[in-house]
Amino acid sequence: MSASSGSARQPALLACLLLLTSGCAFVAPRFPQNVQASFARDDMHKLTTRSMELYYPAQLRATALRVAARMEGCVDRLRADTWSKAERKRVLVYLTSADFNNAYVQSEFASTPQQMVLPQHMTLEQFNLLGLGETDIGDVACHESVHYVQMQQVGGLWNTLNTLSGGLFQPNIFTESWFLEGLATYYEGRLGKDTGRPYSPVWRGWWEGVVQARRGELNAGYLSPEHRALEPFGGNYLTGMNFVEYLARTYGEKLLWKLVEEQGNSILPPIAVTLRFKRVYGKDIGTLFSEYEESLQKNLQVRERPATQQVLVPDAGYFSRLAANPRDGSTALLSVGREQITRLTVRERDGRERFSRPLVRLLPGRRWVLASPSLASGMTFSRDGAWLYLVSADVDQLGSYTAKLWRVDARTGDVVRMWDGLEGMGGDISEDGRSYVFVEVRGDAANLVRLDLESGQRERLTDFRAHTALGPPATSPEGQRQVFPLSGVEGWDLVLREPDGSLRWLTRDGLFNYSPRWLDADHLAFLREHEGRLQVHVMTVSTRRIARVTDAPHLTMDVAPVGGDFVVFLNRDGTNLSVDSAPLTQALAQLQATPEPPTATASVAPAVPSAGAPGTVEPPADSGPGAAGDPEGFVSFPGQTGPSDGGTPEALAQAPTEVPAPPVTPPPPPTDPASDVNGPVVPPVVVGRDVTVLSDEPYSTLEGFLIPNYRVPYFYTVPSNIDGEDPYLVAGVAIAGQDRLGFHAYSLLLTYDTQEEQPSLSFAYGNAQLSPFYLQLSASRIRDTDRTDLQGTLFATRTFWTTPVSFGILALDRRFDATDRRPQLITRLIGPEVAASYFAGEGTSYGGTQRGLGLSLSGAVYPKAFSLDSTVGDVRLGVEGYLGGLPFTGKDNFQVSAVGRYLPGAPNGLLEVGGILPGEVFFTNRDSTEPGPLPLQLQPGLAFSEYLRGYEDHTFRARNVLIANARYRYRFIVDYGWASTLWLLPSLFVSQFELEGFGSIARTDNRSNHGAVGGSATLRLTVGQAYALAFFYQYARRFDNGFGDLHLVGMTF
Repeated sequence: MSASSGSARQPALLACLLLLTSGCAFVAPRFPQNVQASFARDDMHKLTTRSMELYYPAQLRATALRVAARMEGCVDRLRADTWSKAERKRVLVYLTSADFNNAYVQSEFASTPQQMVLPQHMTLEQFNLLGLGETDIGDVACHESVHYVQMQQVGGLWNTLNTLSGGLFQPNIFTESWFLEGLATYYEGRLGKDTGRPYSPVWRGWWEGVVQARRGELNAGYLSPEHRALEPFGGNYLTGMNFVEYLARTYGEKLLWKLVEEQGNSILPPIAVTLRFKRVYGKDIGTLFSEYEESLQKNLQVRERPATQQVLVPDAGYFSRLAANPRDGSTALLSVGREQITRLTVRERDGRERFSRPLVRLLPGRRWVLASPSLASGMTFSRDGAWLYLVSADVDQLGSYTAKLWRVDARTGDVVRMWDGLEGMGGDISEDGRSYVFVEVRGDAANLVRLDLESGQRERLTDFRAHTALGPPATSPEGQRQVFPLSGVEGWDLVLREPDGSLRWLTRDGLFNYSPRWLDADHLAFLREHEGRLQVHVMTVSTRRIARVTDAPHLTMDVAPVGGDFVVFLNRDGTNLSVDSAPLTQALAQLQATPEPPTATASVAPAVPSAGAPGTVEPPADSGPGAAGDPEGFVSFPGQTGPSDGGTPEALAQAPTEVPAPPVTPPPPPTDPASDVNGPVVPPVVVGRDVTVLSDEPYSTLEGFLIPNYRVPYFYTVPSNIDGEDPYLVAGVAIAGQDRLGFHAYSLLLTYDTQEEQPSLSFAYGNAQLSPFYLQLSASRIRDTDRTDLQGTLFATRTFWTTPVSFGILALDRRFDATDRRPQLITRLIGPEVAASYFAGEGTSYGGTQRGLGLSLSGAVYPKAFSLDSTVGDVRLGVEGYLGGLPFTGKDNFQVSAVGRYLPGAPNGLLEVGGILPGEVFFTNRDSTEPGPLPLQLQPGLAFSEYLRGYEDHTFRARNVLIANARYRYRFIVDYGWASTLWLLPSLFVSQFELEGFGSIARTDNRSNHGAVGGSATLRLTVGQAYALAFFYQYARRFDNGFGDLHLVGMTF
C-alpha cells in the first residue's frame, strides 16, 4: 500500500461528514402548504421580545400577545433548569391563521433553521379530552418550548461547527422520540399552570388500562411511537411521559437536564445514548425501564367493573365515539380498531345490529375526504330517532381542517345531507330538529352558535371575546337552554345558558366536568373526576346537587342516557374500549335524599348577566386578579375581563331596602373568587408574564434572505479512477439561504476537482409567494469523467385536498467528450411534464390498507428528442386497489395494480422494463442481464423504466408496456423492542413479520409476455424510533423460456 493511498483514508470520518454536508444545500418548502399559504395571504408582522421573535398575522395581534405572555415565562423557567447558562438565540415562532390542528418544533438542520409553528386555535375535541382547550395555544406553546430549549443545548464540537456553518444539526434530536415527547409532555403541566395531559383523567385512564392489561409487564418497545397497543396516542407520548415522570420523581428533575447537557456536548450524538444515561443515572436506559416496570408491578391495583356495570359491546375498538337515543334505546358507535376500519354502527336496545357501514369514500368527487372517530364530535340522535347528526373534521383544498355537519339516516346509515364551512366542533340538535347548536372557534375565542338547518343562517348564543375554550353543548328537552363545558384555570366546568341568554355556573371546581346530556328538564348526566378517574355523574340542575353513578375501573367517556333509568358510556378496558351500561336509580335517589346545603355556593343562584352573554357590558380591562407574588414568576395577563361588583349575592345583601330586615349573618365569601359557583361566567385569566415588546413591525419580504443560513466549505480526496492509487482533491462550497417566511429560498453548490480541472455548479431557487403553488427553478453544470451535463428545470407544485399535482419544463443537455473512436456527441431532452396522483383509502394498524383506490397519471412531450428530428411522448397511467384479506383474520390484505406506459415516437428499446432491485440486495443467485446498454445518444440523463416484480435481474427493452400485479400479505404482529442495541446503537423495535404471495405479468410492445409468481418473507424493524429497515427474502418462478428461478436476499430503507 502506497503512502498516498493510505493518506487518502486517514480523515475518513471528516471526509464522510464533509461529503454529507456538501449535499445538504437544498431548496424545499419551509412550511406545510396550508401554513405557507396563510403567510402569503395574511398581513404578516414581526413581534420581538427579550426571548423570542414571533411572526403573526396582523388580525391576530391580541392572540400573539397572549401567546408571548404565556410562552416567555415558560422559556425563562426552562432555561433556568438547564445546566448550561450560555446565552441562546431568541426562540423563532410562527403563528398561523391556518386551521391545521397541530404545533411543532423543527430542529435545526442544514438549510433550515430551528423554528416553532403554532396554530391560532385547535378545532378537534380530542385536544379538550387531553386537557388542552381549543384556544389554549399558550399552553401548547409551552409544550413546544420544551422541545425548543432542549434542542438549543448544544456545546463542544457541534456548537463550533453549527456556529461556523450556520447550522448542521442539534445533537439532542438523537435522544429519540420517547424522551423528546416524554419530557415535553411531562413539563406541559408544570409550567405555572395545572393543565394538559399530566392533569387529564382521559390520559391517565388510558395509561392505567394498558398497565393493568399487561399486569405491569412492559418492555422498552412500549416507548416506541409504533407500538399499536398505545394507539391512538403513541408510546413516545404516553409511555414516554410516564417514564420521564418516574425518572423525575425517583432521581430528580435536575438529572433530566443533565442528560440533555451530556447529549448536547457529545461528539457522536447517535451513538451510545444509553451510555450517557448510565453516566448521568448510573444505569443504562434498559435498566432504568426495568426499574420502572418493577414499580408499576409493585404499585398495581387491579380494578374490576362493579356488578352494576354491564358490558353491551365488548370490543368497541381502540378509539370510539358514542351516542344513544333515549326514547327507543338505540345506540350509535363510530369506532376504529386494530383489525377493523372506521365504521358507523347502530344497534337496537337489545343489541341487534341495525347497520354497520364504512364511511370513507373512494371515488374522485367525494363529498368528504376524512372519516375517523378522532375527528368526530357532537354525535347525537334527533328526538324522534330518525336521524343521526355529527360534526366531522375534514380537509379543504389547501390541506387545512374544516368541519362539516352530517345528517345520517339512522335506519340505513346513508349520509343524506352535509353542511360545510363550520369552524369548530359539534354539539346537539334542537328539540324540533330545525337547528343545530355547535361550538364555533374564531381566533382564540369559542362560542355557541345555532345553525338553522333550512336557511343556513347562524345565530351566536354566547359572546366570549378572547381566550375561551368550550366543549360540545347539550340542548334541554324543551329546546330553550344549553349546558356546555367551559375551560377555566382549574379545568373543565359546566355552564348553563338560560333562554334569555344569561349564563350561570353549574360546577366550578375544575374536576373535568364534561360531556353533559339531559335526562329530563332538571337533570343531567355528565362526566366528572372522582379519585382521579373520569366517572359518570348526575346532577339536579335547579339545586346543583351531584351524585356519582359509576365506579368504572379506569375511564368513562361519552355518556348517553337510555330511557330514564340507564346510561350507556364508553369504558376503558385494557388497550381497547367497550360499551357499558349502568343504572341511574340509586344516584337519582341520592339526589332527592340529599339535604339542602347551608352554604351560599350550593344554593340556587339567580342567572346573572356575564361577559359570555350577548349585549352585556364588560368590566374594566384592569379588573382581573393578579399573581405577582407567585414564586414561579407568573402573573395574570392584563386585559382580561373580571367580575362586576353588582349582582353577586353579597352585593345584593348589602343593598338598602325599604322594609327593615332582621339582622342576618351572611355566609362568608369564598376564599377563592375563581371557585365561586355564584360568580359571573367570564373567561379565565391568561397565565403568563408581563411581556415587554421591543419592536412590532410589518414583515420585510427579504428579511434574512441575503445572509446564508447554511455555509459550508468542504474538501476530500478520491482515489484515481485510472490506477485506483493516487488520489485527487475535490473542494467546494455549499451555500443556502431563505427569508424568514420562506417566500424566497436559494442554494448554491460549487465543486472543483484537480483531476478534471473544471468546476461543477448547481443553483436552485424556490418561490412561495404564489402559495399554495410552489415554484422551483434549478440550473446546473456538472462535469464528470467523460462528459459535461447541463440541466435546467422549472416546476410548479401544489396539493389539492390530498392530491399532489406538478407541472413544468425539463431541459437536459449532455455532451460526451470526443475519443479516438468517435467525435464529441451531444444529446438533448427538452419539454413540458405534468403529473398527478390520487389515493383514497383506509386501513388498520394490524392489517394495513383494507379499502383503497389509487390513480396516477403523468405525461411529457419532448420535441426533437435526443437531438433528433422526432418528437417523443411519455404517457403513464397507474391504477391500484386494496381489499381486506381473508375473513376473521384481521391481519392481511390484497393489493392489485396495473400500469400502462407508452412512449410514442420513441426509438426502439428506450423503455426499460425490469432490472430494478427492491432496495439493497446482499445475495442473488443470478447475475443481472440485459440486452445491452442504450446508445449514448439515448442517455441524456433521464431513464425511462418500470419495475417488474420477479425480474429484478433482467431488463426487457420496449416502447410500451402493460403490467399487472397481485399481492397477498399476512402480518404476524411482534411489537417488541429494546432500549438500545449492543449498548452503542440506538433502540431497536421489531414491528412485524410478513409473508407474501405475488404474481406479475407484463406485455411489452403488445407482442411479448413475461410472467412470474413467488413469495417473500420480510422482517420490519425501526432503529432509533426514526429509521425504518426491512430485511427480506424473495423467491420468484418465471414462466419465460430460459429464465430460471430467482432468489434475492436484501434490505430496504
